[in-house]
Amino acid sequence: MKAYASLALEKPIVQFDLTEGRYSAQDASLYADDNDPQDMANKILDLADNPERREEMGKSGRNRLEEKLSWQNQKKELKKLYDELFNNQNPN
Repeated sequence: MKAYASLALEKPIVQFDLTEGRYSAQDASLYADDNDPQDMANKILDLADNPERREEMGKSGRNRLEEKLSWQNQKKELKKLYDELFNNQNPN
């Protein structure tokens, strides 16, 4: 949920490369090497030194949240999934 708050506030993210984080943030995040605190620190410093990149990443995250991850969009995907699951059941 913290990632969604950052996306909503147009803030870039630095995180380890986990499936859910990458799915949520995509190019609104920098991804540190697994379990490498030095790499994470370097990526944070990179963002601190690059306001244009922060702004670009922040806007990308906000757009992703609005266009893909919002409830208005997610509910359509969930409804399709539920329809497939329940319409394909064979009640015997």
